[in-house]
This record gives sequence, structure tokens and C-alpha cells, in this order.
Amino acid sequence: MTRRWFEISDEGWRLQAGHRPVGRVLLEAVQNAFDAEASKVSISLAESRIVIEDDAAEGFADGRLVYTVFLTDKTGRTKRGRFGRGLKELIGAMNGARVETVGVTVHFDDKGRHEEPNERTRGTRITLEREFTEPELDDARRSLRLCVPPNGTELIVDGASVERPQCILALGSCELETVGIEGGVERAMRGVTEVSVYLPHRGDTPHLLEMGVPVQSWELPWHVDVGQRVPLTSGRESVPDRFALRLKGLLLESMIHRYLDTRDLRADWVHEVIAKVPVAASVLDAYVSRAFPKGAVLGGTRRADDRARQLGAHVVPSESLSHGTYLALSRVVETADDFVRRRSHELEGEEIAPDEIQERFAQAVRWLARRVAGRVVRVRFFARDPSDEGLLADATCDATTRVLSFNVKGSLRFDDVLEPATLGVVLHELAHLDTPEHDHRFIERLQLLAGQAAKVLAAGGPALADRLRSGDPD
Repeated sequence: MTRRWFEISDEGWRLQAGHRPVGRVLLEAVQNAFDAEASKVSISLAESRIVIEDDAAEGFADGRLVYTVFLTDKTGRTKRGRFGRGLKELIGAMNGARVETVGVTVHFDDKGRHEEPNERTRGTRITLEREFTEPELDDARRSLRLCVPPNGTELIVDGASVERPQCILALGSCELETVGIEGGVERAMRGVTEVSVYLPHRGDTPHLLEMGVPVQSWELPWHVDVGQRVPLTSGRESVPDRFALRLKGLLLESMIHRYLDTRDLRADWVHEVIAKVPVAASVLDAYVSRAFPKGAVLGGTRRADDRARQLGAHVVPSESLSHGTYLALSRVVETADDFVRRRSHELEGEEIAPDEIQERFAQAVRWLARRVAGRVVRVRFFARDPSDEGLLADATCDATTRVLSFNVKGSLRFDDVLEPATLGVVLHELAHLDTPEHDHRFIERLQLLAGQAAKVLAAGGPALADRLRSGDPD
């Protein structure tokens, strides 16, 4: 038994439909023609009249579908309409309309709605009457030309065929959220479909499309067409954020190894996916290898960042990454702190007992520390070959224990502590007793030590220089 519980206000419906852009509501008629598998869909736009005509084998199977709100015959998840509203909104936004379908013509005018038989044998012709502004018509033409007609369908706008954009990638078996009708009830579900990626024509804004019909613009550089119904927000002008994010994640996983260059990987949508979608480690590895220089580490503490740079790493500043991106990348990239701990351990090398020349060098270093830096230090020696990256640490400083360590396999002249490069390394490590970083404080301290060393050596003259080299400066 049919219960008639509700009435609809024509004026309220017109007010609701009237705010939608002309181009948007015209797409409702286009998607009906696409669903009807028409081979030709023609649209002509003029200042006071728009006509949409298709050559589908059949018109509306039930005349009520032309005027009954929420009545629909579109089931499954591969038909573009779903609410039984689109055509009625299109008509409601006009001052007058005429729908000619197989066997019947429905008029909408000042007298109301009335029907009359006709001799039409296939397809549908919709005539819309209203005064349209030129900007409205231009916007409608742009929207219509964004459509990607199904194979075997020609879309003609003002006499010109809409050219299909170039497809650069077709992804099969993509599982995405969709909308279907089961047992007469509309339900959210998941479905496996194909996703196609197109290069927009010059001047076109990239859009997300549903089976060839544009739904919303977005920040990606391509048109992306989903081959099944997409979920829509309440205003039916966009998809929910969760759906867009899931779709972007699929695109990143599928395109990162071949289609995305370094510039593409700097885009905001890529960072959004990495921060919010649990992408595979292989995707993160590919992103890091393409977007970051070799030897990149994630920024940590200032001290660790500075030391990591000393050890040859490229530090990616943590403040340049969102928290989610940082956490995701930390699955596959070392932090500066971890890198320094690992490399410092590697660079320490094997401690060795100094020979006679090295012992004289140690005495000279201890004397310079007292006279130039005002510090008492201990000196140790270690042996360490260059790392796989070619890094070789000549010396290190542990400010906590006040130990200066020197690599016997490095480039230092242990037989001449006053050799310029060797003396520079000694003063450099003495400056680190006050600060571990290479900041302004370090620079000022190193300058002071260099000046103090020059003063002491000038005052001591050749005799002091000889005694330093002999290891008995006192």
C-alpha cells in the first residue's frame, strides 16, 4: 500500500535548486544521457534557452522520473545518479522547461505541469528557458568540456565535440568507498573499480570525476576519474575528505616509482598522504630516495643536527615537516640523534697506546690547553679508517670528560703540532670544550683561542716552538 505522507513545496524546491551554478545542474542531464548509453549528447547554450538532446535507445522508462523527487531507477554502483533529484533540480532552477522523451512530452510552465503524447521513438530532448548571463554560460561551457564521455559516446557543446584528455594511467582493482542500492535502500559500501588518470587540456583546472562527470576541482595536477559512484557531502558538490585522502594514497602508491618526479613529490598532496595515510615502507623509501639528497637524516636536537652535518649527513629540518610526516618518515630515515650515536661509535675506532712521537704530541696539546684555553684535558689516540662514505674523523672532543681524541690514521702531523692544519684541528677541538655546536659562540671562542695562541707563540719565539715540537714546552 502506498502512503502519501508528505507534500513538496515547488517554491522551496526552486529556491534550493536555484543557488546551484548552471554548469553544475546541466551535468545532471549529461550524466543521465551517459547512463542511458547514448552515442551522441548535444548541448546548445544561448542567452534565454539551453537545449540538451541525446539519442539513447530509450527515453525515461517511467514518466514519473521526470517530475517525482527522489524517485529513481538507478540501482547498483555504476550509475551516476542516485538520489532522484538531479533532473528535477535542473528543471526547478528554470522559469520554464520541456522534456520530450519517448512517447510523451512533459511541459513545465506558468500553468503548472502537463503532459501530451508525441511521436518520438528514441532519446530525450530537454529545453530549459531562463535568462542566462554570459559569465554563467561561459562557466557552464567550461564545466561541460571537463567531461570525459564514455567510449562510444560523443559529447557536443555548441556544435563542437568535446575532446577526450590524454589518459596516462589506468589503475585496475582499486578498492574504494562507494554508494549502492540494496533491497531498495541506499547504502555506503566498498567496491572494486578502475581509476583513470588524465592530463588536463591547457587552461583546464584538474578535477576529480565520477564516471566521466566532474565532481570537484582539486590540487593534484591531473583529472582523476573513478569508475563507480563516489560518496558525496550533503551539498553534493564534493567528496568527503576521507575519500579524497584514500584516493590520493592509491595514486601515490601507484605513481611514485615511475610517474612522479622530484618536483611532484614536493607537492602538498604528497605530504598530506604521507602524514595521514599508513602507506607502505616501500613507498616511503621511494619518496626519500627521490625527494631528499643522499645521506639525509631527520632533524633532531640542535647539537645532534650540527654534529650530523660534521659527519657528512644532510639534515632535513624537523620544523619543515608536519608531525605526521616526521613520524611516517622516521620509519625509514634515521634521526640526527640516532645517526650521531651510530656514527660516533663507528668513528671512535680502536684505542691504541701512543708511540714516542704521539706522546710528545699529547704533551704539547695538554700544554696548549692550559696556556691557551685555560683547561686541563686528557689526550687519547685511536685508529679508524675512512667510512664507506669516505668520511675520516681526524679528532673528536668529549666536553663532558674533557678528552681530546686523535686518529692516528688521519692527516694530522704528530711530529709537528704547529703545522698549520694540525694546529687548526687542535684549536678547533679545544673550542668545542665550551660548545658542541658550530654556532656564533663557537666561532667567537675559536677566534679567541687562535688569537691567544698567536700571542703565546709570538712571545715564546723559536725557542718555545722547538720545545713544543720536542714535547717539553715547560
